[in-house]
Amino acid sequence: MTRALWIPFEAADIDPARRFYLDRLGLSEVDSWSTSEERGSVIQVTPGAFIELVSPVRRRSGQGPLAFELPTVADVDSRLAEMGRDSLTRAPGRYPRGHYGFEVSGPGGVEVMVWTEERSTGGR
Repeated sequence: MTRALWIPFEAADIDPARRFYLDRLGLSEVDSWSTSEERGSVIQVTPGAFIELVSPVRRRSGQGPLAFELPTVADVDSRLAEMGRDSLTRAPGRYPRGHYGFEVSGPGGVEVMVWTEERSTGGR
């Protein structure tokens, strides 16, 4: 069962992108991070729907994966076992923000991420 729909976007400059969604659209930031690899912001659109802004750009701007959140690491691993590894583009593992998941090539070449917020101690 999916917990949430996340729509990731990559931004060359994350600060103006954050200001647009937070100040101009009036949405709320629910998480942010900054590592040596990337900076990011999670913005809630409505309960269960989020925009995730990430910088630096690794793909073409605006072309982040479509992301489906599952409750647990076991659910993510189970989903991969059922799907198979044929279209796997990113092996299961932790992302810079700390979530766990994998990516596959979906229909039309769209990247699809299946992931969870569950940490090794469990839960969000």
